[in-house]
Amino acid sequence: MSTFTLMSLGYDALWHGQAVAAAYADNLDLHELAIARVSTIHRTRFEAIGAPFPDAPDSAVPLHTFSVTLSTAPHDDETESLPVVGDWVLLDAHPDHTVLLAILPRRTYLDRPSATRISTAQPVAANVDALCIVEPVFPEPSVGRIERYVALARSSMCEAVLVLTKTDLCSADAFEDYRSSLGRDVDAVHTVSVDSLASIADFYASLTGKTAVLLGRSGAGKSTLVNTMLGDTYFSGAPGTIPQVVSGVRASDGKGRHTTTSRHMLVGKHAVVIDTPGVRALAATTDPHAIDETFTDISVLAAKCRYTDCAHRSEPGCAVREALGSGLLDAERFDRYQRMRRESENQRLRADERAYREQNRRFTKANKSGRRTLMRAKGRSR
Repeated sequence: MSTFTLMSLGYDALWHGQAVAAAYADNLDLHELAIARVSTIHRTRFEAIGAPFPDAPDSAVPLHTFSVTLSTAPHDDETESLPVVGDWVLLDAHPDHTVLLAILPRRTYLDRPSATRISTAQPVAANVDALCIVEPVFPEPSVGRIERYVALARSSMCEAVLVLTKTDLCSADAFEDYRSSLGRDVDAVHTVSVDSLASIADFYASLTGKTAVLLGRSGAGKSTLVNTMLGDTYFSGAPGTIPQVVSGVRASDGKGRHTTTSRHMLVGKHAVVIDTPGVRALAATTDPHAIDETFTDISVLAAKCRYTDCAHRSEPGCAVREALGSGLLDAERFDRYQRMRRESENQRLRADERAYREQNRRFTKANKSGRRTLMRAKGRSR
């Protein structure tokens, strides 16, 4: 097996400087610390991959794994206080136990909005360079699902890469049509097939030096893709992760079952890859600017409307309505844009309501505690 170092994890001079600053801020002795990257999250613990704190970012010290028990965080209602896959962390590693000391500031943060009315967004990964949208060409790919993933990438400030799988199951004409029509909003398009190992090798090579997270529905071929890319040259904080178990799909509709059940990070020869469970329902991001960046053609047209607050209904001088009437703008694409914007606004309002209720709950709890303390001080405790 190849020797993996901190640089294989994406460690560089910037991360080294942030780690040193975090250690000095908390008066920590660098020589007693380890620097690591979270690879898997469990209910009460997490695994991380790293090494003793190096003198320089290009240290050749081999990697090893850490298992860290999660204690009650001081602000466990805040996402920033809990690690997610891809986080860089400072650890106090003892022979019998390892303690989490600090989470370094994240360069990017990717979460998945909940498709239900009551759940909050689920963290996916941190410090990701590329969001790889794994979409099969059979059954027919969903342009709406791809657009939602692209909006997530724009919101998280990482690249949006479309990976079309199972290309051996469609005709050449259909394949070229998918490639041109589905790739309009992404930064790169790759087509892969298990019958063409060269296509998978080319995709893997394009990720060199990056951290990539693979997202897509069940049965899209994510686990098969990871197995083929990494082979037996990888490093994982969770023993036995590769090869991944893969499941078949129903011949009637091409739908699959959940194969990957948790998010985990794998260090490969060329790149760091984060595999994720299949997503059956994907809600819109709460970031309206990310949606506008996904539908750039509509945003450009909207900027030409007579009124800056044009709703694109019956207002005079609406460039969007004119483009729809002339056929320059596809009506179905505009409908998907409007639905995503409406859903995004509803998601944001629900998130604000949850934040308000949580803040009110904490205030009420603190107020009751304060009153009891005051009553005891006055000798009238009940």
